[in-house]
Amino acid sequence: MMSWVSQELQAGNMPDKRLEKRLTKILTALSKNGEESIPAVCQGWNETKSAYRFFDNPRIGLDEILSGHKAATLERISQQKMVLLAQDTTFLSYTSEEATGLGTLKYTQSENYLLHPTVAFTPSRDNLGVLGSKFWQRPEEKVAHLRDKKPIEEKESYRWLESYELACEVQRQCPDTLVLSVADREGDIHEWFLLAQNKPIEERAELLVRAKCNRRTENGGDNSYLWDEMASCRRMGKLKISTPRTGNKPSRQASLDVRAKEIEFCGRKGKKTEPVFMYAVYAREKHPPKGEAAIEWMLLTSLPVESHEMAKAIIGWYCARWEIEIYFRVLKQGCQIEELRLETDKRLLNCIGIYMIIAWRIHTITMRSREWPDIRCDVLFSEKEWQTIYLMSKKTKPPKRPPTLKEISRMLAQLGGFLARKGDGDPGIKNIWRGYRALHNYVDALEIAKIAF
Repeated sequence: MMSWVSQELQAGNMPDKRLEKRLTKILTALSKNGEESIPAVCQGWNETKSAYRFFDNPRIGLDEILSGHKAATLERISQQKMVLLAQDTTFLSYTSEEATGLGTLKYTQSENYLLHPTVAFTPSRDNLGVLGSKFWQRPEEKVAHLRDKKPIEEKESYRWLESYELACEVQRQCPDTLVLSVADREGDIHEWFLLAQNKPIEERAELLVRAKCNRRTENGGDNSYLWDEMASCRRMGKLKISTPRTGNKPSRQASLDVRAKEIEFCGRKGKKTEPVFMYAVYAREKHPPKGEAAIEWMLLTSLPVESHEMAKAIIGWYCARWEIEIYFRVLKQGCQIEELRLETDKRLLNCIGIYMIIAWRIHTITMRSREWPDIRCDVLFSEKEWQTIYLMSKKTKPPKRPPTLKEISRMLAQLGGFLARKGDGDPGIKNIWRGYRALHNYVDALEIAKIAF
């Protein structure tokens, strides 16, 4: 049976077969133990040197590394009625110590980068894969005062429009799937709304953004602004939600008033800009508990929202955007990409590209076991993998028929410290990635035992 790595990379666009084999080898090795350094994973100078040469190769970049995974992701997207393409930025910090020339004294040098991927999710939060990513450093000198003088193409915020263009590319390739590009408040950009509005309907992906700017609206005249206008429109209904536990604050129930209407934005006062037509969905908690801030979401979308059910769907799709934050957690804490020491930007980005595929793998195991708990586990795990998980968890011979995905995922999480008590819910991402690391150590140990005994 073909391994998940080979399946994921088989439609890739690498420059030649030799580099394709090297990518397969590196991805396989790093996926077995994402927390270890590259020399520790490669287990020898020759393999380590080959990995570094691969990362340095001038014919290889992030697009080539992700090409096979992107093709597999597009295939998964084409099987869905709807997908959410979440985009967001995470900061990566790399520190190093250098000698000062004064004995043992050293100074710490910090390099900061920004990573902005586009990740596909189902509305039920299954991670389908990474479609692309931007990676850059901010200039040392401040440029905020020049922002108004620059065209959008020269601004850092242009990354949101580039991700939307990628969403439109996906829509063209998957015409039977509704593609919705989703962003948090940083994506509240007038140029993005104009770009979407002027796209031909057959090429256009839809968009959903949480509003940050209290924009002027045409509906109520010169002195009308978004928040005031939405607060005064008719309530559609209520939405009850459970807030997650944060820090010392426990989870709680909240009841939100939901309003929605079409809005015309007329741009900044004194500036002539093409009007933009969007639907706004406003959800606000009217009576929060004492000492608690009211929950409030102002969402803007290109999709028509003319019913309470559609408004609730929009809110649910926006909430699903949170999965990209979980994905970042896997990248940074599970794969520990901020611990990489690769000296050059090119090496670093190419290596991060490989870890982005690994993070997808871990995340999708976690979420798919919740979405499809009763399907056979061999849709995600090879025979060797699920049998090893069963053997190490149950300490008995594995059955001939594969267990369900939920059963084997809980066993995998137990290898990572999940207690699996009667009252425990589904295992979290941390137990899954720890169990996944332990799994491959057990697989290697059993292979060695076969040779030795």
